[in-house]
Amino acid sequence: MTLHQLEYVLGIATHGSFKNAAQRLSVSQPALSVQVQKLEEEIGIRIFDRTRNPVKPTADGKLFIERAQEVLTSAKKLSDFSLGLSHSLTGKLNVGIIPTLAPFLVPLFAENLQTRYQNFSLDIHELTTEKVVKGIRSGALDGGLISTPINAYGIVSFPLFYEKFFLYSTENQLSKKFKVDLREINYNKLWLLEEGNCFRDQINNFCDLKKIRKNKMFVYRSHSIDALIRMVDTKGGTTILPELSTLSLSESQEENIKAITGTPKAREIAMIVTKYHDKHRFVEKLMESIRESIPKGMLTSEGVELVDPEIKLD
Repeated sequence: MTLHQLEYVLGIATHGSFKNAAQRLSVSQPALSVQVQKLEEEIGIRIFDRTRNPVKPTADGKLFIERAQEVLTSAKKLSDFSLGLSHSLTGKLNVGIIPTLAPFLVPLFAENLQTRYQNFSLDIHELTTEKVVKGIRSGALDGGLISTPINAYGIVSFPLFYEKFFLYSTENQLSKKFKVDLREINYNKLWLLEEGNCFRDQINNFCDLKKIRKNKMFVYRSHSIDALIRMVDTKGGTTILPELSTLSLSESQEENIKAITGTPKAREIAMIVTKYHDKHRFVEKLMESIRESIPKGMLTSEGVELVDPEIKLD
């Protein structure tokens, strides 16, 4: 059994045919077929049902493919670990970042990191929390920046900073107020992210969204905080913003920012990795750069009430 044979098996499972897998893996189809057949003979099971189109794994094949993925991921991590032992910070780090964080956080640390470590390649992927976790587990990602805590097997987190929640409103009755009680909001003109977004779920935890009328005449399902800000600017109403997004507002827009009465609500942002993650030095340098770029007041959870995103993944 070889790593190449395992790569061929995963390629077939991913692309649904021997032909497509051979093309993607830059190997001839006969050579790929022979190697898979040899592997099946060695382990004594049929991995694929070749009578189906697209090709499907057998029941035993599915179990074997799961373990094959684990072996290939471990092999990749071993290679990365060897690279990480080098004294020079040369290499690549693949990181997933949730959409409500990426456009506001990345510009703060990217230039400083590139200037300081010119041989350090950072590949950023804007993904949902679920896809970030999936990528870390498969080995496609080395780490992720998400809102925590998170309950996911094999995932550990390192808190970095804390973002308070603010109201952003052009409503006349709120214009002269510095702090606003959530009960004062016109819920019929409250613009929020699409259902299923962890930031939206956190807002659900402290904002009585049941008051939002189900017969609302205009519904805008967005995954972008920037889009919500533009909606408030052009159509009026209110939205809820994480703290970093308020740092990029114009001077006139800053007048629309309102604190929420009571103990400030905040979300925890953390780096997540697998329990036995590799590229330790790379991850540490990234976390160090992020902390250096964040306003000092956001580095502590003192005086805020953390809102749990209630992320539970198998």
